[in-house]
Amino acid sequence: MKINSSKWVVALVFVIFPLNCAASSTGRICQYDPESGQPNPLGMRAYITITEDEGSTIVTYEQFPSDVAENISLTTKRELTFYDTPLDTARVVLLQNKNYYSELVGYDDPEGFAPVNEVLTCESK
Repeated sequence: MKINSSKWVVALVFVIFPLNCAASSTGRICQYDPESGQPNPLGMRAYITITEDEGSTIVTYEQFPSDVAENISLTTKRELTFYDTPLDTARVVLLQNKNYYSELVGYDDPEGFAPVNEVLTCESK
């Protein structure tokens, strides 16, 4: 059975975004909550934060610092900015375009953004 792509997008919107991600005029932030009991798909040393502010959305990928040598550490931080794009729309774009997610994290991930999206908790800022 073939599903029309517009039906797929509508289904994603209803299934993926929980009620705690309802729209807010002050913006929202979505991030992994270790107290949720769900494992972080990025592991223990990396995380993604999605911030909505003034109509745009910034998706930030960060890794905790790694020691390179004595008194030297390396931190990775990459951001994707979706200008004039609400947070929920940016999440759907990331789900549908694995290349954007790969660019964000810096490597090809066959599963894409979906596993991370499933463990994000959103709240008003």
